[in-house]
Amino acid sequence: MMSRYLFSALSVIVVANSLCCSAYAVTFTPPTNNGAPSVATGGASRGSFFTPKKGNGVPSQATGGASRSNLFTPVKGNGAPQQASGGASRVGTYHLNPSIVTTAPATLIALLPQSFSGTTVSARPTVMVYIPASNAQEAVFSIKDDGKTLYKMTIPVAGKTGAMSTTGFAYAIKLPADAPALAVGKNYQWFLALKVNGQLSPSTPYVDGWIQRIQPNAELVTAMQQQDALQRATAFGKHGVWYDCVATLAALYAEKPNNATITQQWEELLTSVSLEEIATAPIVISAN
Repeated sequence: MMSRYLFSALSVIVVANSLCCSAYAVTFTPPTNNGAPSVATGGASRGSFFTPKKGNGVPSQATGGASRSNLFTPVKGNGAPQQASGGASRVGTYHLNPSIVTTAPATLIALLPQSFSGTTVSARPTVMVYIPASNAQEAVFSIKDDGKTLYKMTIPVAGKTGAMSTTGFAYAIKLPADAPALAVGKNYQWFLALKVNGQLSPSTPYVDGWIQRIQPNAELVTAMQQQDALQRATAFGKHGVWYDCVATLAALYAEKPNNATITQQWEELLTSVSLEEIATAPIVISAN
């Protein structure tokens, strides 16, 4: 995979501080070797939010040499790819509409842990990407298995917030029922590319990441039956299931944007990983 005008990576790790107004706090505990390449072009510099422990699949070199505090303890071994051509990208540097006056980021941002990857228990999971304000009408989302395209779909991105020309949003992209089910234990790479001027080109802005489906243990299976979405998000985070953790919390925030407790959870989550600039961006859930 060729690098295409990319910033060094930004990512998301769910860590919510104890809240006086909530009985639950979402804490993400990622597994070791969770699908991230051990070598990535350009490395990753993300600011001071955690100090990774050995063998957790993060790039061995990073530009900027970030120093981070321990926010979680990874668990060993789940078959992550040890190397990937070009690495995984988090942020496209292409400014989609320079004429737009906005304080929000002007780039695509994949909501992922710093390892460039995460796990899911879903056969057809939800992937989250921040879509900046732009004139783009559509994006192409695809998943690859060993470099071969497993599934591809075109999704609309215009008018999702009612003010697309000036407002970016966090897009929760759910794989539809006609998409092939992800196999347990396999690593897949996903991509989202915006169609600029209605087409894809070598300079098309895109982000990508890794995902692996895992089999939930008995404790997690029980927790997944909880009616309370915040409890489910907490359980996913505890068991290191990134994609389902962030998607569950995002769906809850999208459903109840005026709930002070949920809003605080979501904003503290993003602020804790230096993504406070998109903490108030609206969330759009795909119709799939």
